[in-house]
Amino acid sequence: MSDSSIMWMHSDAIRRAREYAKNRRIELKEQLGAGYDGVVFSTNQESVIKSLRFDKLYHKERDVYLRLRKNHIEKIEGFAVPALVDYDDFLWVVEIEIVSPPFVVDFAGASLDTRSADYPPEVYEEWEREKREQFGQNWPKVLSILSGFRRYGIYLADVKPGNIEFAPDEWNT
Repeated sequence: MSDSSIMWMHSDAIRRAREYAKNRRIELKEQLGAGYDGVVFSTNQESVIKSLRFDKLYHKERDVYLRLRKNHIEKIEGFAVPALVDYDDFLWVVEIEIVSPPFVVDFAGASLDTRSADYPPEVYEEWEREKREQFGQNWPKVLSILSGFRRYGIYLADVKPGNIEFAPDEWNT
């Protein structure tokens, strides 16, 4: 996908991120990333703004952060979870604190209280093989993190390096 098609795909999310920042009198600094879910910017307030592309993804992300806030969760299995700073239901934007590794982020694909889909065993086995390969010797810790989230009724779906980030000295494959 070309840079121009990526920009077009995220143009509305970028517009909404800018509007959110303007409404709160904060400055967007650097675009940290863009993916299927939306676009992420750092701010001059030591926070991160994530503007989501679709309302369903926004509500999933927001609701996970609200559940974490309600339960006073700052860490799961020793991994930081960003605190929700603010959100906007009209603009589909969440603002979260900045965290350093080890951390867990990106809850747009998560579901609350039940898994979003039951896959046939062979699909799950292939997924687990892929994740085991991605995380190497850290896979047992990832399983522990997933279990920690499930204790609060949060089922993570987008499990990958970058969303579950180990401290540099912990990363071994």
